[in-house]
Parts: sequence; structure tokens; C-alpha cells
Amino acid sequence: MTEAVTTAEEPLLEARGLTRTFRVPRGASGSTRLRALDGVDLRLQRGRTLGLVGESGCGKSTLARVLLMLERPDAGSVRFCGTDPFALRGKRLLAWRRRVQMVFQDPFAALNPRLSAAEIVAEPWRTHRDLVPPGRRAARARELLEMVGLRAGDARKYPQEFSGGQRQRIGIARALALEPDLIVCDEPVSALDLSVQAQVLNLLTDLQGELGVSYLFISHDLSVVRHVADEVAVMYLGRIAEYGPTEQVYGAPRHPYTAALLSAAPSPLRAGAGRRERIVLAGEIPSPLDPPSGCRFRTRCPRAEETCASAAPELSAATDGGPGQSVACHFPLRAAAQAVAATDVRG
Repeated sequence: MTEAVTTAEEPLLEARGLTRTFRVPRGASGSTRLRALDGVDLRLQRGRTLGLVGESGCGKSTLARVLLMLERPDAGSVRFCGTDPFALRGKRLLAWRRRVQMVFQDPFAALNPRLSAAEIVAEPWRTHRDLVPPGRRAARARELLEMVGLRAGDARKYPQEFSGGQRQRIGIARALALEPDLIVCDEPVSALDLSVQAQVLNLLTDLQGELGVSYLFISHDLSVVRHVADEVAVMYLGRIAEYGPTEQVYGAPRHPYTAALLSAAPSPLRAGAGRRERIVLAGEIPSPLDPPSGCRFRTRCPRAEETCASAAPELSAATDGGPGQSVACHFPLRAAAQAVAATDVRG
């Protein structure tokens, strides 16, 4: 049974002010604190895909672990259909865990080599016993394998008999076995060949249209996120730098970091907005163990001023951006200037 019923206005998932800090050993001097998440806000509507992008070490996977309740935040709140999952216990917690599943990055490590494909898909029903009757499980596992593009005869095969893309399809079938509302996809195609990536991404899109499932899609690949995401959140050193509808953020980024990421992307990604001037950031990414004061991006930002060192910018609605577009910057880029830069580039 569900804990709450979503309304048209209520998001499926909402996080506010999430903070997560870890203690990190530091030789003979003891330990130091690493703030992996620092006041993260996000929202995800039912049947939609939120893309989460950023460089390695920015906090994407930590955020996913908090949302999956594998980590407890130090501060902030999570609401799933209006309910705080961290307050659930016993059968109510077990019912919630059914509603949020995950597709892992490495399809070679995510599957038990001693189980057949059908056994892997059916394994979640050993915990959630009331979902599929025992006598129906073998047939239902075959149905799910066919739903993700495999053949019924593949049910008897073991993971080592499949390619990487086929293994990822088994992982998707296993996630679907519990009929979740949300699937967290943590770099689900980064270990696959390009041609196979497209097949898996198209499969995820088709399944969303058929089942109405929502995705939190984590990736460092901007082109992949643009292909699948309705909204996108850009992370930098534990904070959300920019958030909004995908085409708005990609077409007219307001944060200098987002603009730099997009300028470095392959040209097909920028085809819809013309050519964009390449932005080369100065300096190295600061250590998350010792981030800059104020705005964490200021040491690499060409627009930084004194204010950026003394006060961290809040994520707020972009003054001349599109509906739903927010930016955490004291001196955001102007949308009109971005449009000009995308079409008027020398050489």
C-alpha cells in the first residue's frame, strides 16, 4: 500500500537543504571533514526524468545514496509523495523501498554470476513476497525480460553469456520487477559502447512512456542527459549551480560553469543553438576537503568579484530566464547574451 497519494501539484520526490558530511583520515594529524552535499534542493515530478550532471567528485553519487536511504543526511529533508522516508519503520519502510529502485553503472559487476537471468529478475520477490505469487514468478520474469528486449529463451542463461548491453537490460528488468515509481540510474550507459548506449537510452524512454516511471538520471555526459532528461540539475562541489528545463539550460545557460561545460561538449550537442564560443576555465578544481569560501566556483570563474568570496549564492529563479530555470550565481549570464554568443563566433 502506498503511504500517500500524489496530486497534480505535488512532486513525486522533493529534497530541501540536503547536507552530508564525511570524516576523512588525514595521516598523523587525525581527520578532516568533507562536505559532499551542501544544501541541495531538487524536485522530480511523476513520469518525468531529472538529469543530474557534473564533474567526478561533485556529489552526484552521494546525493543518489541519500535519496535511496543508503546514507542519512546531516541536515535537510526528503519527501517522497509527501512522506518522509527516513521516518518510516517496519512494513511501511519495506513498502517504500519497493517504490524506489536502482540501475547500476557497471552491468558486469551488478549481476550475480551464479544466478540465471530469470532468477536475477525474480530475486526481489523473495523479499517482497506478496507482489507476485510463487507459481507466477517464472512466467513474470520472462515477461519482464521480453519487455526490455531480450528473448524468453534468455531466461535460462547466466550473466557471462550476455553482452554488456544485454546485462544492463537484465538490470533494468530487475528494477522493474517491483513496479517502482522511481528508478535511480547511476551512469547506466557509461560502460557501454556508443551504439549500445543509444539502444539502452531508447529502451528507458519507451518504458517511461509505457509505465509512467520517473527517473533520476545521473551522468557526466551532457549529450546523454539531453537525450533523456526533461529537467537538468548541474552540480559543482556539492551544490546545485543551475536547474531548469533541459532545453532552456542547454540553449541559454545562466551559470558560468554550465556555459563552460556546454562549450566543451561535442558540436552535435550544440547544433540546436548554433556554435558556442569555447570557454576555457582557469585553474584546477578545488579540493572538496578545502573548498573556497563563498561561491565554490569563484576560483575558476571569469566573472568573480569580491562578493563571490564572502557570500555563497542561493539557488533562485533566473531574472530573465525561462519558466522554472534557477541559478546560484551573484552575476549570472544574461540569456540574450548567450543567444548572441551561440551564433556570432569568430573562426
